[in-house]
Amino acid sequence: MRHLKKILIAGIVCMAPTATFAENWPSDVMDAIDVKQAAFCNLVESYKEKAKEAKLSENMIKQMLVSQEQSDDLKALIRDRMFENWVAKVKRVDVMKSSGETTNDTSDDNNNNDQYYVMLTAELSCGVQLVSSESTDDKKIGDKSTPILYKQLAKVSKGTYVLVSGEFKNDFKPTQYCIDDDPDPEAKKTCPEFTGEDSIKVDFATTYDTLVIFKQ
Repeated sequence: MRHLKKILIAGIVCMAPTATFAENWPSDVMDAIDVKQAAFCNLVESYKEKAKEAKLSENMIKQMLVSQEQSDDLKALIRDRMFENWVAKVKRVDVMKSSGETTNDTSDDNNNNDQYYVMLTAELSCGVQLVSSESTDDKKIGDKSTPILYKQLAKVSKGTYVLVSGEFKNDFKPTQYCIDDDPDPEAKKTCPEFTGEDSIKVDFATTYDTLVIFKQ
């Protein structure tokens, strides 16, 4: 079974360049997407229908199983959990007031006295959203600890295309499945800007190491 899963993952990588991505992205931006990012998107796409069915079932066991299965396959695809120069579109940049907590760790990342830190939400062409991790122990984008990254983010707006590098957190467990085509007309719409085939969105917690503007 494990050998079969490896074959399936390899198949996803092989067909990655032919993946169907967001049609409204400029062609030069789409051309910059590398094979690994495309393979990642293909794999997540393959789980969208399962995730949708699990979400609408209101059965948390089903949701957990789909999440775990997707996590296992993504860990097989990206073993070090790192991504480098992935093409993304900025969704929002939030500035949060630092709690001012101190730590015994003397590293630059943790003993920086940041006044503010930034939470970045960026979207891949397949609808996956990379969201800054809120975990206390995870690396943050700070005004003093990561000044270059902080200043780069000051230049972007919603819709800016960027190249980002960083690390996936939570073992590729999605932080949220967002679905907008619930058959129940009274259901709360959690992602009203998306409809049709793109109505399901998957968020992954990440930390960011670098960001450069690709296209405004």
